[in-house]
Amino acid sequence: MNVVITAGITCALAISVAMPVYASDTAPEPSEGDTLTAVTAEALEAHYGEQADPVQAGAASEVELSPEGLSGQAVDVVLPSTHSAEVEGDESSAAPVFYTDATGDGIRIISTFPTAEDVVDLRYEMGGVLDPYLVQVGDAFKVLDSNDRYIVDLAAPWAIDASGRYLPTRYTLTGNELRQDVDFTGAVFPVVADPAWTYAVDHASFNLITGKEKATPSRVMAELRRCFNCSFPVANAPRAFPSVGQTINLNASPFTMINVAAPVRVSAVVKDGFNFIALPGHFDGVDSTVSFRFYNDRSGWLHISVVALIWKDRGALANETNRRIASQTWANFLANLIRQRTL
Repeated sequence: MNVVITAGITCALAISVAMPVYASDTAPEPSEGDTLTAVTAEALEAHYGEQADPVQAGAASEVELSPEGLSGQAVDVVLPSTHSAEVEGDESSAAPVFYTDATGDGIRIISTFPTAEDVVDLRYEMGGVLDPYLVQVGDAFKVLDSNDRYIVDLAAPWAIDASGRYLPTRYTLTGNELRQDVDFTGAVFPVVADPAWTYAVDHASFNLITGKEKATPSRVMAELRRCFNCSFPVANAPRAFPSVGQTINLNASPFTMINVAAPVRVSAVVKDGFNFIALPGHFDGVDSTVSFRFYNDRSGWLHISVVALIWKDRGALANETNRRIASQTWANFLANLIRQRTL
């Protein structure tokens, strides 16, 4: 069985339409006989906190991902093979169960291990992409191909046991096989693990000619601190680099005579980028978020990655128009940066 997942898109300052989330007291309870046990549900809730997403049961052996207008490449993800649930004639024996949980811009593949005997190697085969490799950006990862072109994002890996303890886990990539290694030492079963595959807007500098296409994120951040609005391509951006907690009343309109209110607060500044959160009156909806990260691929080319969570869906046509504007806006941001003489 295949599951096809395509990414949703919206809004000039962003990329994806948020899927519904559930507060901890309204998250769907597993139905009687559901392999997703109550303990597993509690483990998921412990990870996601008050925004525990509903889990969709899926018996898929392969998941097809498509960026649908975002940056990236289509990927066929083959789920890990599992041993038979029947052990020495005991048909009641459980086996690992995989769930697919669609997000606004990709999918989580949730692996559940009812007992220690059900543990299998979490090996995901990526089909349809050319010699992928990983680049770590913060605690997450970019998957790029042998030509340094962006494929897909991988959120930070996690695994949690029934006591709520996070287990040590990491990714390794060999050829087209992604492996999530989990240390089950002392684990209380059932255990839940999750690689999340998502798409972003990702622009690379290898199609630009300035002599600064391989600038490092630290150099980029230094340039933005020198003059933020010399490069940031949205009206009303300040000259001084904004501080955490600062409010900026951006105007997202590409036309000087039109105002599209986009007030934001700076929610984070890190060594390789910064985050905004939308305030009341923002056209994307309050609490929408957008993050900007700069990174170098293995050949040294500078990339900008923009990831957003948008709470207002304006319909397919408006979403597509806004996506195109957003993608061009952030491409201009990268181009502006590497053209700065002081970079």
